[in-house]
Amino acid sequence: MNGLPLKDMEISLEELIDPLAADAGLRLVSVDVERRGKRLVVTVCLDREGGIDVEACAEMSEEISRHLDVEDVISESYNLEVESPGLQRVLRKPREFRCFTGREVDIVLRQAFEGRQKIQGRLKAADDEGITVLADGEEITFPYQALKKTKLHFDAPW
Repeated sequence: MNGLPLKDMEISLEELIDPLAADAGLRLVSVDVERRGKRLVVTVCLDREGGIDVEACAEMSEEISRHLDVEDVISESYNLEVESPGLQRVLRKPREFRCFTGREVDIVLRQAFEGRQKIQGRLKAADDEGITVLADGEEITFPYQALKKTKLHFDAPW
């Protein structure tokens, strides 16, 4: 897989990691592959209902590492980072949006829609083209290109 573009590598890794996560009762949110200097960094984000703890991340890191080594998926040196989504995760890929369907999100649009550039609403649906949110009692669909930044909404408890 060494000569693959990073996006293709991400897709291959998703296909390998998705069933491992499911077997552990977890949901694969995303796989990101990037170069940091000469080293390849693979970041895997996992979640489950009620959240995921450090222990589960560590266990999955070992499990994923074993499979990557056995399958010889990445033929160069790499760092594997396994993480939880975090309270205010920024959503980037269709897969991430689908994982958080039903959750409240904060959206910043590239251009104003009905006079607003910021929208808070419940993520109702996501596909490969865009998302649908329920905001102020109205369902609105946006293509991904219209989204400047979308993150999970977080209400501070104070």
